Amino acid sequence: MSSTDNFIALQDDFDHLVRTLDLAMLIEHIRRLDTMAFARHFKGYRPQMLGRKRVVDALRFEVFQKRNETVAEVLILLWNQTHRDLYQAMLALVRTIREDVENIEKIEDAKASDFVDELLLSFDKQDVHACIRLNEVRFSPEVIQARFLSGEAPTPAPAADEPAGG
Repeated sequence: MSSTDNFIALQDDFDHLVRTLDLAMLIEHIRRLDTMAFARHFKGYRPQMLGRKRVVDALRFEVFQKRNETVAEVLILLWNQTHRDLYQAMLALVRTIREDVENIEKIEDAKASDFVDELLLSFDKQDVHACIRLNEVRFSPEVIQARFLSGEAPTPAPAADEPAGG
């Protein structure tokens, strides 16, 4: 999956995601790593004078229309740095499954749901969702849909010794 693909599911939260980042640092990274994108949107302006809306709109254009991988990677890097507490908490939870997190192919739904429950005690729901998507945490689409997109937690299945009807 490409860096820009990670943002597709976060389109509705893109403003929130970018607004949590330091604009001057973000623009400086883009200036150094993608001079064309910098020239297209920011050349000749001081970061303090641009305004958040203009920066968010420029980044939205680069990520969703131009499919600019460099800008997407800068956003992911800076988002992880800004939200390092959440990133480290997620990493610690995922490492309980396997120390080498890159080789985890799937996180079981029950375990994923437990991770989300634990993270939501300390972090914002939008930020937890962003962390999962941006870092490609191996949660199933069903868990992500149920926990972040439908607005309610999945109903746990009845235990084997309980009647299904209640």
